[in-house]
Amino acid sequence: MTLLLKIKSLPQRLSWGRLRRGLAGWYAEAKRDLPWRRTNDPYAITVSEVMLQQTQVVTVIPYYERWLKQFPTWRALAEAQEVDVIKAWEGLGYYRRARNLQALARAVVCAGGGMPRSEEGLRALPGIGPYTAAAVGSIAFGLPLAVLDGNVMRVLARVLALREDISLPHTRAKLQAIADEFLDKRDPATHNQAVMELGATVCVPRKPQCLICPLRAECRGRDHAEDFPVKSRVEQVKRFEIVAIIRQGKSFYCEQAPEGKPWHGLWRFPDFDPAQMERGGPIAKIKYGITKYSVTMEAVSVKWKDTAVAVDLRATKRPRVSRYLTAAQMQALAFAAPHRKLISMIINSAAFR
Repeated sequence: MTLLLKIKSLPQRLSWGRLRRGLAGWYAEAKRDLPWRRTNDPYAITVSEVMLQQTQVVTVIPYYERWLKQFPTWRALAEAQEVDVIKAWEGLGYYRRARNLQALARAVVCAGGGMPRSEEGLRALPGIGPYTAAAVGSIAFGLPLAVLDGNVMRVLARVLALREDISLPHTRAKLQAIADEFLDKRDPATHNQAVMELGATVCVPRKPQCLICPLRAECRGRDHAEDFPVKSRVEQVKRFEIVAIIRQGKSFYCEQAPEGKPWHGLWRFPDFDPAQMERGGPIAKIKYGITKYSVTMEAVSVKWKDTAVAVDLRATKRPRVSRYLTAAQMQALAFAAPHRKLISMIINSAAFR
């Protein structure tokens, strides 16, 4: 039995047409005035969609506006230095998105400067997955492609009172089929933005505003919305790390994370190495999360051991770019977020003035 047949076999089949009309009417009145909604430029729309992946709208807006001033076109981004691209992305996290976006820009420029106007063509570009292809294809080109992100899955899971785990591939495939059926193919751009807006502002994860939801009349989960969607939890693994704060006058020893390591290309303070360093007193402690890890990072004052003074760290088994940096130089470079926070704590510390 196909997914579509399974959907149609659900009891009390939903009236998709009524839901579409209610959603469209609500969106026309309630949509937020966001900068990427004021353009039809495929480049600007793509930038916004990549930035919005795993990042909240309020965080993205200033980055989006600065980005378009610095890299206003595909060509400008394609020809930019990677260090400038990463610096412009600093603070948004998931830096692979920035590198993928630049790789995409180079591919678009090489192909003549325009994005293909088909799902197959979009999916063939580097860094374009199913969601981005659907979002850009529908919003920029009017292609009848339904988006499926976290907001959309939450809305659909609640409307259908779906009790299947959305972290499982077969459940996501079922939700994609549902989204495809729900899609208003006459105006996919407005429909996709409307359902994502609903999930972001009304059908929110905690304390959803069911009383003002345009889908309330047909929503099967409206009386217990917070029970949906069902998603298995991944237990966070606790990690502890020690970073070395090595001072030389008004400069601090820093290194650029090598390829294959977390925060590749970003600057950071080095890990404490007892073979080459003498540990001093504690300076600060920071907690942060990365993927499945909950990390406690302790920063300690460190001096090189006598035997390490003459060691050229670039010639060791782990080649790295490293040097002493002043506060101004650190500000100009892209640092990993926890280390950027640590810079402020150190510079403002009375012990280091």
